[in-house]
Amino acid sequence: MAHAASQPIYNALIRRSIDLRALHCDAAAQVREPGLRALLGENAQVLAQLVDELQGQVRRRGGEPAQRGKLIGRARRQLAGWLPAALAADEAWIRRLAHDEAALLRAFERGIAAAPADAALELRRLLPRLRDIDLDMRSLVHAGGRC
Repeated sequence: MAHAASQPIYNALIRRSIDLRALHCDAAAQVREPGLRALLGENAQVLAQLVDELQGQVRRRGGEPAQRGKLIGRARRQLAGWLPAALAADEAWIRRLAHDEAALLRAFERGIAAAPADAALELRRLLPRLRDIDLDMRSLVHAGGRC
């Protein structure tokens, strides 16, 4: 049975996750540090899996899942792509990603609080992966961008 109340929550999380995945891909293509490039690529893969799972949950509930990020997400990616090509660019990417990852984690927590009990349980199951990425990014911010 579809929960009409949970579909907007899921789709908002899908859109944010798609935007963050794309930002991780952009960063992985532009950072200089090979270890950081690999980590960002792995994070993008985790986010892609998360999007797939969220979309599957919407389909199982009889809904139509979001397929794209937000227009503002694309604009923010374009702006982030203009980061300076200086050595500090890796650190700038890390700070941008850490900020956006924390925002996605907060959005998931708000979604869990607002979702019906069964949807909240499904969303809560995805939190450890998001927390792992958030921890990676916060650790990198504190390390000054070095892997």
